Amino acid sequence: MHASSEQTEIIKASQKLQLGQIMKIDACAGSGKTTTLVAVANANPQKRFLYLAFNRSIADKANQVFPPNTRAMTMHSMAYRHFFRSGARPTLSAIKIDMLHDCFPGKENYELFLLLNRYKEFLISAEREFPGREIKKIFELVANGTLPMPHDHYLKLFQLLSPEEQGLGRMYDCILVDESQDCNPVTLSIINRASCSRIFVGDSHQSIYGFRGAINALARQKADVTLYLTNSFRARQPILDRANLYMKMFMDMLYDGQVPYYPMNSMINEEKLKNKQTACITRTNSMLVDLIDEYREKPERAYLVKNPEDVFKMAIAVKEFLFDRRNNFVGEFKFLNHLHGKEELKDYADSTADVEILSAMKIAEKYEDDLYDLLDIARRMNQPEAPVVLTNAHTSKGLEWHTVKLMDDFPDLGFRYLGCRFNPVKFKPGMSHLEKQDERFKDFIQELNLYYVAITRAQIKLVDMTDNAAYQSREAILAHLDECESAIRKSRDRRKIQKVQEHEYTRETKNTHKHRQTSELRMWETERDTVLNRMRKNIQDCAISANNFKEFKDLLGLGGILLQQRNNDWAYVDFYGRGITAKRLGKEFTKDYIMNFLKN
Repeated sequence: MHASSEQTEIIKASQKLQLGQIMKIDACAGSGKTTTLVAVANANPQKRFLYLAFNRSIADKANQVFPPNTRAMTMHSMAYRHFFRSGARPTLSAIKIDMLHDCFPGKENYELFLLLNRYKEFLISAEREFPGREIKKIFELVANGTLPMPHDHYLKLFQLLSPEEQGLGRMYDCILVDESQDCNPVTLSIINRASCSRIFVGDSHQSIYGFRGAINALARQKADVTLYLTNSFRARQPILDRANLYMKMFMDMLYDGQVPYYPMNSMINEEKLKNKQTACITRTNSMLVDLIDEYREKPERAYLVKNPEDVFKMAIAVKEFLFDRRNNFVGEFKFLNHLHGKEELKDYADSTADVEILSAMKIAEKYEDDLYDLLDIARRMNQPEAPVVLTNAHTSKGLEWHTVKLMDDFPDLGFRYLGCRFNPVKFKPGMSHLEKQDERFKDFIQELNLYYVAITRAQIKLVDMTDNAAYQSREAILAHLDECESAIRKSRDRRKIQKVQEHEYTRETKNTHKHRQTSELRMWETERDTVLNRMRKNIQDCAISANNFKEFKDLLGLGGILLQQRNNDWAYVDFYGRGITAKRLGKEFTKDYIMNFLKN
């Protein structure tokens, strides 16, 4: 390759890197990160390199282009090979809340949700001690096969080993960490405990996987040598200037100039460009489905980057639950069997913070039975050379096209910024000013980075249909922020007035109608009676269908009802953890009555 001055400096620095030292390369979009790392490996033939890739497809491609002194793999594949190279292999799957009911009897649904969240947080953390007995119990249940093993579980097991057991320092002289901005704490812990030298390369502004626990490791990683790649070989300067404007402005506002932004410069060679495709990039899955619908008459003209099943499977499951009253789901959608209707599904999504379910509800209600046709159409969008490409911002990362069209479902960054600024945040003790800013604005930073990623997929032409397209200069953005702040303050004032009025109304109602039930209480009583009657019918149906107590209990479980021993009788616990005693339901639901009924 013909190396630029920046790349030449990096190659020379890699040759001087000593055992245990760290080099950090902050590289802009399209700067030739992988090409630079290949040049580093070629310039150090005496060294053994481990190239850590973000996913398997990148690792496979890297093994084809790197020299023989380099081995490419993902962190997960490295951990998996360590434990399961031979012998019995575990069942690999995510752990769902409904799998924990028998393991932790007596816990309500929301308690299991919090427990599962603590387990997931521990898996991606750098911690090496169990944060409680319940987390340790989950590890024991996974070990004995009672619960399946998530992929992050065996990576955590690898992290819990000593550096000597992991063997990275023994097998390699240097670790190359690509896309290092997307590392999470557990991955960083493994890499930084290795005794060999390390080279981190990535783009701080392409950190878009915060929802997976990624922490923009590149920005936080301490290094002996820090270098930059600011020349982009991908895009024309006007496109880069668009990204430069937003990144420079908001970086200055967020960090008061303490975290510098290095503007990108175009070094594109348009004569070598062969790709003439137009990519439509969405922010959400629902907009992606709308685009698939637009091309239903000509699917051969569009290529869908994302797996069609991943786009539609949740929406189809929700559709069958809401409109077909299906209640025999298996696998990842088994939780739907315990719910009754749209409101319970929405409550479940809210209580488990599952935005994917809310998006699927929106898609299912809009398209209903048409979803099956759209899935079939999406499967036919399988020609990578088609003139139009359909993708969302997350799956567009690492790709590039002649023309990019940003769809209008990206959020207004001005409102997002000020929304985070006005929201109260709890900070951990000892956090620095920069860490506090990261925490306060983490949702905004993710959206800003997604916008940056989407813009920098374009090579020649960018068509921006988002709200942000209206603001093309620093002055225009500042004016828009003033408008956003005014609108947010007015909205907050209206909410304050509304709360005061509600408080006054409640106080007056209490004084005036002290001994009368409110309409809300009557509504609650009606809902309570509905719940009780529905439970009575479910229990009676199970008792009639069962031949013995075990079948009765199993049928109750399938209907989302658990039996609990209460004194000398039973309580029936529904999916939301509401325990209702047999006495309250009626004498025909008591333990003695049911057992006699089953015997006869």
